[in-house]
Parts: sequence; structure tokens; C-alpha cells
Amino acid sequence: MIRFAVCDDDSIMVDCISDKLRENCSDCEINKYADGESLLADSYRQLFDAIFLDIDMPGMNGMELAEKIREDNKYVKIIFVTNKEEFVYAAYKYSVFRFVRKSFLEQELSEVVVDLCDTLKSEKEYISIGTASGMMEIKICDIMYIESQAHKSIINTVNGVFEVGKKISEYERLLENKGFIRTHKGYLVNFIYIYSVGHTDVNLTDEIKVPLSRNKIKETKTKLQILTRSIKA
Repeated sequence: MIRFAVCDDDSIMVDCISDKLRENCSDCEINKYADGESLLADSYRQLFDAIFLDIDMPGMNGMELAEKIREDNKYVKIIFVTNKEEFVYAAYKYSVFRFVRKSFLEQELSEVVVDLCDTLKSEKEYISIGTASGMMEIKICDIMYIESQAHKSIINTVNGVFEVGKKISEYERLLENKGFIRTHKGYLVNFIYIYSVGHTDVNLTDEIKVPLSRNKIKETKTKLQILTRSIKA
């Protein structure tokens, strides 16, 4: 089940976005809001996978709402549906998935919804790992990075750290085409958590740093650019 929230003071716009979501995602729940305050209150009680926001709303506007949401949830997809194109670049600090211009609603909304649903479905994928406590499943999208230690791997996720008996090279093959980048012989990083790339380190969310090999700098930057473009283009 994929959970969406749609927030706009224009009820016709809310219904239009909701209809497009249902066309492309049969297994979904859509929560509708006419103001930012109501959505924010609900966001503390339930987890949304994606939120569609108008920027120009009475009371709390979309930019203020996105800032509040990001304080509590760093991973929900935010899509702005707006005529305020001048806010596009300023809003990227909230890690916006896409923008939809209301003046090009029919064309852009369809493209964004298809890409969003495909992305969310892929993020529901799991891998099985064997730990000292037994077998367990973890979401691929929850894996921040994997670290190699001798013949073992340390899987660092948003929910905890797990030590497993497989080599990092096995996880690199398993997670091929899943958005992971080998930044160092001992590190495999999920690109969605990369904040910036330095000369010797890759900076992740939550102020985490992982090593970056000199011979991996160009490859890391190129792969990150391609992967980022694939979800924001």
C-alpha cells in the first residue's frame, strides 16, 4: 500500500491529482487536505510515501509546510504543484522530488505520477540478510551504506546496524541497478542519502561521512549525477 497526501486550497486541483494517482497506482491510499496545518498534524500520526503540495496557500504556505515536514521526515517524496516558478531553485533545499507547473498540468502531472509510482514501488523492495539473530528482511531504500570488515559486511540502515557474513562484493552484485555506488573498496553507498561529494569523503544525511577513494571520485560524481537526474529530470 502506497500512501499519498494531496494538499491544495483548490478542491478541483486536489481531485485532479487524486484521479491521476488512482489511474497509475491501484494499491494506494489518498488523503486530501485543503490547508497545510491539517496535513502537518496528520503527518505526525501517519507516514506518507509522497506528498503533493501547492506553494501558494492561505495560512501556512507550501514552502513553510515542506520545511516543517522535513524536520520530522527526511525521506518522504515532496512534489510541488504550483504556478510559482520563481521558487523552484529555493525549494530544492527540501529535497523536492519534482515540480509540476499548473499551466502545464496535464502533461507534467502524468509524467511525474508515472515516475513517482515506479520509484515508490521499487523502494518497497526487500533483501534477506542472515544475522546472529537469524534471517530478516530489510527494505533496500532503508540501507544507507554497507561497510566491509574482513570477510563480513556491516549494513547501516535508517533503523539500525546489522553484521552479516557476506562480502561487500556480493552485495554490490545483488544491489546492481538499485542506486548504489562503490565509493571505496570498503564502502557501498545508497545515492539517495548522499548530500555532497568531497575530495576524500562522501557526506551523507545525519552528518555521516564515508571514505572516497581518489580513483573513485570521477566515477562517483558521474553515477550520482546520472542517478539524481533520473528522478529529477
